[in-house]
Amino acid sequence: MPNWRIAIFRRCGRGIWWEGEAPAEPIAVPVEHNWLGRSLALRKIADAFCVIRLHSAGMLKLSWISITSGIIAFLLAAMMINHGLVNSWMPVGPGLTLDESFNIDQGVYLVDAISQHGPLLFTSSVVKEVFGNPRYLPDHPPLGRMLLGTAHQLTSWLIPGTEDCTYNVPAARLGSCFAFALTVFLLSEFSLRRYGTATGIAVAAMLIGMPNVIGHARIAALESATNLAWVAALIPLLSWWSGPKAPSNTQAIISGALWGLLLLTKVQGILLPPIVFLWAVWRFRIHAVRPLAFWTIIGCVVFFAGWPWLWLNPVHNVMSYLGRATDRPTTLYCWYFSQRFADKAVPWHYPFVMTLISLPLWTVIGLVMRLCRNQPDAAEKLILLSVAGPLLVFAVPDTPVYDGNRLFLIVMPSLALLAARGFAECLHGSRADKLLVTAKLPQSAARRRLKSALWTVLLIASGVRIMTPYAISEYGLLAGKNRGAAWLGMEAGYWSDALNGDFWSQVPENSTVMVAPVSHQFQLGDIETLVPIVRQRNIRLVSFKYDPEKQKGLLLLIHRLADLPESLRAVPDGAAGIAQVEIDGVILARLIDTTNATWTETP
Repeated sequence: MPNWRIAIFRRCGRGIWWEGEAPAEPIAVPVEHNWLGRSLALRKIADAFCVIRLHSAGMLKLSWISITSGIIAFLLAAMMINHGLVNSWMPVGPGLTLDESFNIDQGVYLVDAISQHGPLLFTSSVVKEVFGNPRYLPDHPPLGRMLLGTAHQLTSWLIPGTEDCTYNVPAARLGSCFAFALTVFLLSEFSLRRYGTATGIAVAAMLIGMPNVIGHARIAALESATNLAWVAALIPLLSWWSGPKAPSNTQAIISGALWGLLLLTKVQGILLPPIVFLWAVWRFRIHAVRPLAFWTIIGCVVFFAGWPWLWLNPVHNVMSYLGRATDRPTTLYCWYFSQRFADKAVPWHYPFVMTLISLPLWTVIGLVMRLCRNQPDAAEKLILLSVAGPLLVFAVPDTPVYDGNRLFLIVMPSLALLAARGFAECLHGSRADKLLVTAKLPQSAARRRLKSALWTVLLIASGVRIMTPYAISEYGLLAGKNRGAAWLGMEAGYWSDALNGDFWSQVPENSTVMVAPVSHQFQLGDIETLVPIVRQRNIRLVSFKYDPEKQKGLLLLIHRLADLPESLRAVPDGAAGIAQVEIDGVILARLIDTTNATWTETP
């Protein structure tokens, strides 16, 4: 007899429905009629119980809500991937950011290698040829970059205007859009199945409405792929490791394989084992040994098997990779409460403060509402642990922290889920038990209208701060938005995302522009070769030498305050403003003409 799961409808006033597990003893219910009340013998039973859904537990059934949420997430992210195309129909998006050129180049290189060699890529001779080549950069695992490279190769023909450029940046950015959409889909589908419709809708709105999260989805960075891999590895833990019994061997193996894929995406995968080990030992005691062994072994096997570069010199390469993750060869700087900190000297509270001031107000309200309600269930406790773990790791002294919330962006989907639970419980009266419970109690018309209004406000508010090219640099209302964050002494922007098509269209043609600060040696060359409007206008970029007497003319000031000298943050006397990009009154980038400028202080 198949393992049927039965959803039971119980009449109570205007209606309350309850979906629970199948009873221990099978119930014989005739299903030849669409409605159980057709027969007089069953009418009394139908007054109390009515089967509204009967399906096999093993059958894959996806909700239209989660599918629609994923599609909406993709479209909203993909609307703003234009980094500087000429005469394009696409809305202007963020400019070329610092690491995109490396990620696209490596992604295309790996995809081309797979296309050329196929399964032979995993043979000894080809591994040496591809992964031993000096062009290959093993600074990150291959999976996230392969997603960007695949998107580039598959969709470049759809986005014209980059024929003279080395790579099609908007096409590669579609890989991040797809990863973001899939993250929204997975989280919404899980929430629908475990907590009900209200939470499923709310979590999609929460995640889509996080400016920093969708902002990362609009650039060819690894963070969106990392978020996807993190959520994919976390959902089996929430489903199978939160019950009263330890997961089965199969469940532990699947969970471990997904953790292995997370390791193949970015180094943040090493943050998950402490969470899983602490949780499993606390919940299952001695019975945690077996699933933990399977989870660990399978995850490590998937990681090692999926990255052939490790095979060239296993011990040395593994240690080299992990060493780079904790000890960067170069020092990066953060601007935090009006002070400049080296990445290893950032105060311990940096990850907690940056997370809070990056959250939209409705997410904070949802979190507060969840804290004020009933005790969290087992899955929610694990979600809380998945938030606390990464933040605590980056709060440890001497741990490199930089670029705002980028390194711990993986906590955002979990916070979105907890906030969604808060909204769902307060506005919809839903709660979670062993499987799924959603209650609809008798309500007055005024209460129903109030709930509808609040849901409408939530959905509209989710889109207010994300439809801007500079969403990745947005701060939340807890900081007073960007203006308040600037008053607190926070960084204006880490990404150079202000240098988009609208900005470059204001730069005179055939001009030479000095740039300060320059974050790495390839930054200016990448802009010249990868941004079509810069090539079309024949704009030449050179590094500012911080000697105003020798360098007079057009000066581009990128307001990454940690690297921009204080003397360059204001326009000097006699200088003429050419172009300026700001958000909420805070300058992100500025172009000035210093030909007649008088410098009161040497920059």
